[in-house]
Amino acid sequence: MKTKKVKTVLLITIIFLSSFTIFQCQPQKDQLETNLRRALDEIPVINTHEHQRSPHELPDEHIGFYHLLESSYLSSDVRSSGASGYRLETLDSLSDEVLWKAYGPGLNHSRNTSYYSHFVKGFKKLYGFDAIYFTEENVSELSNEIEKNYENYETWFDQAFNNAGFELMFNDQYWNPFNCDLNDKYFALVFHINPLVMEVSNKPAPGGEKDNIYQQAWEDGFPMMNLDDYLAYCDQLFIKNVNNNAVCVKNSMAYSRTLYYEDIPYEEAKDLFSKPSGSLSKTEAKKLQDFMFHWVIQKATEHELPVQIHTGYLAGNGNVLDNGKPVKLNNLFLNYPDAKFVLFHGGFPWTGEYAALAKMFTNVYLDIVWLPQISREEAISSLDVMLDCVPYNKFFWGGDCALIEESTGSLEFGKDVIAEVLTKRIRRGLLTEDLAIEIARGIFRENAIETFQLSKRLNQEFERMKM
Repeated sequence: MKTKKVKTVLLITIIFLSSFTIFQCQPQKDQLETNLRRALDEIPVINTHEHQRSPHELPDEHIGFYHLLESSYLSSDVRSSGASGYRLETLDSLSDEVLWKAYGPGLNHSRNTSYYSHFVKGFKKLYGFDAIYFTEENVSELSNEIEKNYENYETWFDQAFNNAGFELMFNDQYWNPFNCDLNDKYFALVFHINPLVMEVSNKPAPGGEKDNIYQQAWEDGFPMMNLDDYLAYCDQLFIKNVNNNAVCVKNSMAYSRTLYYEDIPYEEAKDLFSKPSGSLSKTEAKKLQDFMFHWVIQKATEHELPVQIHTGYLAGNGNVLDNGKPVKLNNLFLNYPDAKFVLFHGGFPWTGEYAALAKMFTNVYLDIVWLPQISREEAISSLDVMLDCVPYNKFFWGGDCALIEESTGSLEFGKDVIAEVLTKRIRRGLLTEDLAIEIARGIFRENAIETFQLSKRLNQEFERMKM
C-alpha cells in the first residue's frame, strides 16, 4: 500500500515538473518571435509596389467602410461566397442597413480567409479596431471614423503613412499610366508599360477615334504613321519617366495574355504594324506585342530600370490562371542577362518554379508582394523554401493596395509572416537572431535601396527633413 502511494506521488511530481518545464519554456519561445516582430516594427519600410489612389479619383463624395471594402481584395472573396455587392458610385446613397444586408453574409463567410484577416489588421493598426470580426454594429461605427478621416485626406494619409511605418511607396498608376505627377514625399514613380505593349496591335484606322497611347501621342504632337513613329514616342515616354525619377517599369499583362514573349524580328513587326489592326489574327497581334516587350526590356536596361512582372494568381473573380506561369519568362532571362527582372506574388500557385528561377538566374529577384494576403499559410511555407534556395539580398516586399488602410494591413500581415518564418529557422538552428533581423531589414528596406538605386534619393529626402 505504501509503495503504491509512493508511486502515485512520484507520478504527480513528474507530471507537475513536466508541466512546469513546458510552461517555463513556452514563454521563451514566444518571446523570441515577439522580439523579432518588434525589431521588424523598427524598420522604415520601402514598399516596392502599391496602387494608391487619392479619394478624388473615386466616384463617390463620401468615403466610408464599404468604399474601402469595395476597393479591397476582400471584395473578391465576398463575391466568391455568392454576395453581389454594389458599384462604388452607388455606395454613398445607401443606408448602413442595406449595405450590411448586401455585404454582411459574404463578409461572414470570408472570416476564414487571408484577405479578411489582413483587411482587419489595417483597422487594428490605424483605428484601434479591437474586434476579431466585422459586425453590422462595429462596421457602422468604423465607417463614421473613416468618413471623418477622409474629409481631410491629406492630413489623414500623412498620419497613417507614418503610423504604419512606411518610408517610401512605389506607386503603379495603371489607371492613369501616362501621369508622372506624384508627391515624392511618399511615392516613387513606376512606369506602367502595358499600354506600350498591348496597344501596338490596336492602332486606330485612319481618321478613326484615337484611344489610349494613340490619343496621348496625338496630344503630345507625335505622329503615328509607322512602327518607327510608335517606337519614337515610346522612347519619349521612357525619357519622360526617367526624368521624373521613375524607379522601375511594371508589366501586369498576365491579366490579358500569356507571359511567353517570343523574340520577333524588327522587319516582321514593321510589316505587321503597317497592316490595319482589325485585319491582324490573334497570332499576329501577339507577335507585335511580343516584339514590343522585348523592346521595352532593352530600353529599361539602357535606362537601368528593373522590370517588375506580375506572375501567378490573378486578382478578381475569373480569368486565365495559366497566363501567369513564371517559367514562361525563362527565355527572357536567358536573352537579357543585363536586365533586372523582379517577379511578383510568389508566382502562386507555382511557388517552386518561382523560387527556382531566382536561384538559377543572377538577374531574377523575388518580390513577395501580395502573397501573404492570398494565403498566409502558403506564404509561410513557400517563403521558408525560398530562403532555402535563394540568397536573401534578392527579396522585396510590397502591399499592392489602393488605399492606405489596406496597405497598412498588408504590411502588418507581411511582418507577421516573415517573423514567423524567421523564428522557426532560428529555432531549427539555421539562423542567429542577428542574421534573421538582417534578412528582415533586407526584405523590407535594404535590398530595395540597392537594387532600385535609391541611396541618393533617400539622402536628399533626409537632408530635406533636417531643414
